[in-house]
Amino acid sequence: MTRPILLFFFANALAVSASAWEMRRSSLMSERDRPPVENGVVSIEVSAEPHWFPRYLNEVGVETIRLAFDEPGAGPRRLSLVWTGGSEGSDGFRLDLDGHRLGATRVVDSARHRSMWWRDDFDLSLASPGRHTLEITSSPEAKSALEFSGIRLASPVAPPYQPLCYDSIGTLASYEASLHAPGVMIDQPHLTVFAPRTHERAAQSLAPFLERAYGVMRSIYGRDTVFKFAVELYPPGHERGWGGISGQATIGYSTEALERFARLGANDVRGFAGFTEEMSHGFKAIYHCDGTYEALGVAVQEDIVRRLVPPQVADGFWLTEHQTWAETHRAYLAAGKRNPDPNRYPWNILYTRILNDVFLTMRTEYGANFWPDFFALLRQRDYPLHGASRTALMGVYADLFTQLMHRDMRVQFTAWGITLDCDPPWGWETNHPPS
Repeated sequence: MTRPILLFFFANALAVSASAWEMRRSSLMSERDRPPVENGVVSIEVSAEPHWFPRYLNEVGVETIRLAFDEPGAGPRRLSLVWTGGSEGSDGFRLDLDGHRLGATRVVDSARHRSMWWRDDFDLSLASPGRHTLEITSSPEAKSALEFSGIRLASPVAPPYQPLCYDSIGTLASYEASLHAPGVMIDQPHLTVFAPRTHERAAQSLAPFLERAYGVMRSIYGRDTVFKFAVELYPPGHERGWGGISGQATIGYSTEALERFARLGANDVRGFAGFTEEMSHGFKAIYHCDGTYEALGVAVQEDIVRRLVPPQVADGFWLTEHQTWAETHRAYLAAGKRNPDPNRYPWNILYTRILNDVFLTMRTEYGANFWPDFFALLRQRDYPLHGASRTALMGVYADLFTQLMHRDMRVQFTAWGITLDCDPPWGWETNHPPS
């Protein structure tokens, strides 16, 4: 989806301590409260009080963002900025502190790495307590807007900066206002759970379980997410309980899912799979694993689940799935690589099951490190799925798997009935229409 070029704002999340502050974007802010732009400069006072911050640099006349803040002490600090580039070429920006050059961010090929979020950290030393000014300026060559989602000044030994996702409800007060009832906010290092107070006991159990799941996902995907997950639970029918993930890491679910977890817990995959699947999508978004519908996410989800629960619990859920995938794939091949029954197999369902059978076959042959090695290869090759056209995606996958499997997977994919040069699965329907 193309991002609209508008001016939005950060809310000052909170003053973390006397010598630390954070500002982060909130999707709930009003555009009417945007600060003025004077001679290309937006000036902001950083304080514990709520205020607004421009979401874009190098857009609508914003050439420089100037942040003024007071620090009660001198000494080392770490400045962290979470940002994404535009779509017209290379992007980056520079920073000046108290009139002296602090440094510059990495330069990224935003046209290729579409919607990729980055975090840049700068270690600095404040020479004295008191008033300080930070200026953020784009390079004169920049052609597109730079979008921010969070800025933090903290101790140099603070955990790496991971702001809540920009689509999250953000605070307990905002959550309760949306819920129209008392709520609870349960913090874990990499996620925050928002739940009605009536469901606090189940939420207190869910939060550490999902934190453990996060650690498993990090070991498979090979890196942290840029954003902290926000898991929001609402009564059935609430507009934010959409049953999926929004932005990069905001999961909205009905309290029915929380009640199911309370009943089944980790003794049945159905008790938690919805939550872990959406979290897995948040990790998967880093790599832009398009072109497989749910298949690749489901394949990785199985590895995640098998590290969270005993084998008999995982087998009780997944073995039936394996059988369904294999039967569907066999029916497709037996029909001459055509949809054997369009009424029974909608194209997206057929396509997902076939790919899941393929992924399972490769994973079984390769071994337990299949998915960790796959994502490591994506990082080594500078995220090749980012810049691939939709009609080239399956060819990119085949080439990646060729390197992992040490044989020509383009030939193997073709034998499995996978078309490599179309926009799947609708390209399949075009190339192999139902009879």
